[in-house]
Amino acid sequence: MRCTSPIRWLFWLGAWGMVLPAAWGQWVPRADGRQAMEHLERQVALGPRVPGTDSHRRALDYFLSVLKPLANEVSVQRFVHRSGGQEVPMANLIARFGDGGAPVLLCAHWDTRPRADQEKDPQRAVRPIPGANDGASGVAVLLEVARHLAQTPPPVPVWIVLFDGEDWGETPAEMFLGSRHFAQTLPAEGRPRYGILLDMVGDADLRIPIEPHSYQAAPELIERIWRTAEALGVRAFVREFGPPVLDDHLPLIAAGVPTVNLIDFDYPYWHTLEDTPERCSPESLEAVGNVVLSFLYGLSE
Repeated sequence: MRCTSPIRWLFWLGAWGMVLPAAWGQWVPRADGRQAMEHLERQVALGPRVPGTDSHRRALDYFLSVLKPLANEVSVQRFVHRSGGQEVPMANLIARFGDGGAPVLLCAHWDTRPRADQEKDPQRAVRPIPGANDGASGVAVLLEVARHLAQTPPPVPVWIVLFDGEDWGETPAEMFLGSRHFAQTLPAEGRPRYGILLDMVGDADLRIPIEPHSYQAAPELIERIWRTAEALGVRAFVREFGPPVLDDHLPLIAAGVPTVNLIDFDYPYWHTLEDTPERCSPESLEAVGNVVLSFLYGLSE
């Protein structure tokens, strides 16, 4: 992902009443931050998940081993990215939960950046990043969410999609490759009603402002998510605009799937070799997981 502007501005969206997360009359499962953190650490231990590498293939195998016993259906959407005479195999992973109706899309990218381009030392800058927060954190939350979707069927269908190739290129033209491929291959019917993208949600000092592209595309969805967070007492979700971010939600929005990006872009270890598990926390992963779960189980057809 890329930040398109360093400017932040405060914007109060209005004064809304609080809602109780259990007001929908059913029990809502709670995320376990420790289990999510284990998923994060396991991904980093596999090595940088750079497309075309052994660690990338091992990570895909790991995700399949977790999701196949849980989901109604799991599929791998393989594609090849061609650039500079190079053909790089990539793959999106799609896990479907529930039956009938237009699904809600939960997504994150699982690849890591091939170059630590924010490192000042040129010798360090050519190495791939560990991607604990930038990549592994969103996936870790969704794997924990998947465990609950299997135990307690959601009131609406849910697709968990892990995108590849988000961080591949030097320019936006060669980034967000998996989400672009997914968006371009969506069927005319049965496409997701809307989506929630999780990216960089594991920061130990978590603070998730409102991403402007998300608000422009899906203001009502933003409101429902932020009200859910407030009802749960999750203070990391703030009613303030952050910087506009180029990320996997934009191809989905362009394809007609309103999508909100939950992201804390204020992360000093972004695209560096210091993006490691100790910079993340189970409390942050648990907080985001609880907001997503409480939101999902409050939905109806």
